[in-house]
Amino acid sequence: MDAERQMIGSFCRKLNVVKVSERAAQFYTQLMSASAGRTHHPSLQHPQVKACICIELACRQHRLRVEKTFLLKLAGIPQKQYKTAFSVSESLLKVKNNTTMDQLGVQFSCSNHVRRATELHSFYSNKINKRQREMGHEPLDLEGPLYKCAALVAAAKMSRSRTNAREFCTTLSLSTAQLDTISKDMLSFKDEMKEQQISQTFAQKVEARSQQLGQNSSSGTSTSARDETLLWRFYPTGTLQSVYNKDFLEWKEKMTALASS
Repeated sequence: MDAERQMIGSFCRKLNVVKVSERAAQFYTQLMSASAGRTHHPSLQHPQVKACICIELACRQHRLRVEKTFLLKLAGIPQKQYKTAFSVSESLLKVKNNTTMDQLGVQFSCSNHVRRATELHSFYSNKINKRQREMGHEPLDLEGPLYKCAALVAAAKMSRSRTNAREFCTTLSLSTAQLDTISKDMLSFKDEMKEQQISQTFAQKVEARSQQLGQNSSSGTSTSARDETLLWRFYPTGTLQSVYNKDFLEWKEKMTALASS
């Protein structure tokens, strides 16, 4: 292990991340133990690859950025192979990335998309895991950086702006193809998410207005037909609607059902 520690120390000095060298060495020892006797990625047979992966994991825990181009040069394998080996190592070590959406927004200069990305990520996770449960499967862990970054990319597209998806993938060792596929999958839920948000707003406003009308009635205050109509003023057409309009009543019934589902 002394030779591996020396290699990790040397790599950390070259990458200017000396403070993580001890933690990286611990990861290295754990990875050797976890992978012993198991089938794993061939690249993990090379000590320099394992050293680079462990350094990156240690940097992530200390929230330090590491120069990925130089790291790949030290590892001595193509980027695609490195990403696969990195994912295998995460699985073997049972390491989770607990980076929040806010932290990703700051790190990649896209904080203006965090709120919408958080809503989209939450809606997507609930939908996917609801489907999983209906099929009798265990819920999926969708809290990793891949899904959070995909939500940021999707949120940017919803705002007709761009994020640097390539930087996400390079910095966090993510698959470009997977990021693209998941972000498109999330975008397919955007209309359903907006409809649910409208229905929730609808239910809240109806409840508040109903309580107000009830208080007016109990206090002897007369309620005009216009007061009743105000309950529905946020119908999508943007105009005051008659509560007896057939199309409107169908819409109201649909929204109310969505709000209670």
